Amino acid sequence: MHEHGDNGRREAWTRYWSSGRLHSCVGSYAGNYDGAIGTFWRTLGAGLAAGARVLDLATGNGPLPLLLWELRGDAIEVDAVDLAALSPPWHQPGTHRSVRFHPGVRMEALPFEAARFDCVASQFGFEYSDRPRALAECLRVSRPTATLALVMHHAGSVLVRVGREELAHHARLLGEDGLLRAALEVIPWIAQARSGVPIQDVATANAARERYNLAMRALADAAAASPVPDLLHESASAVQRLLAGVRPENTRQAAEALRGYAGELEGARLRTAEMVAHALQRAQVEEMAAQVRATRPDAQVRIDELRQAEGVLAWSFVATSTDDG
Repeated sequence: MHEHGDNGRREAWTRYWSSGRLHSCVGSYAGNYDGAIGTFWRTLGAGLAAGARVLDLATGNGPLPLLLWELRGDAIEVDAVDLAALSPPWHQPGTHRSVRFHPGVRMEALPFEAARFDCVASQFGFEYSDRPRALAECLRVSRPTATLALVMHHAGSVLVRVGREELAHHARLLGEDGLLRAALEVIPWIAQARSGVPIQDVATANAARERYNLAMRALADAAAASPVPDLLHESASAVQRLLAGVRPENTRQAAEALRGYAGELEGARLRTAEMVAHALQRAQVEEMAAQVRATRPDAQVRIDELRQAEGVLAWSFVATSTDDG
């Protein structure tokens, strides 16, 4: 989980990971960044010595431990930590014996002894921490010859650009004049119209219907103008399906379902806002490199931009050392 924040953030991420998703990027760009990032991790995993101990930070539902287990099986051991409450659906202790999950753990206060790990890794998680404190912990729990391998959100990446666009979509959906509020207001009038009982307050009913139609038209216009309209299309379809099922006997349940969907959108908005806010500029990544070199003067640090056809996806940060201490 992305660890910097209050209990509300922790609960939002716990609810998200309880859905079983492996990755934190699930909006319009979901599933499209596996190539370069997958290659980075497969290269790392193939180079680990048999018996290596790996620590995965902010693991979520464990995509990196799963990938490493698929590559190496029980030849390496993986401890995976996250601040959220976790129960990855893919993880079977009897099968994945070398993979252990540790929920409720902050990157800034790791519950491991010094010099335990041969590799400390994180995918789209480390950048959400108090970076100097978390990096100091990474260096404390890693052996002098360990590898530190991080994939972090890049402030100029396609993922962040999509995130900014989707934040505007969330505002359209959740605002005072947005689709969700208009749909909630029209539910009782739809139920009454389907009851067969004549509507007495026709003016109010018509006004609610017009607000809903205006919100739908505004959403359609925004989707037509957006390079990543998926969220808007999905939300429009979800609301339409819900309203199609409204009946006089289920008005309250329909309203509760709509509020629940609005809550899911708010959680997604929070996660996207955090991603955009915590994406790193090169200067911030260079500060991390300087901290590593100050602690381990012989460390070799490599900073790269992970790219594929769509553009920059992330920073990669790899620090290695040959010092035996």
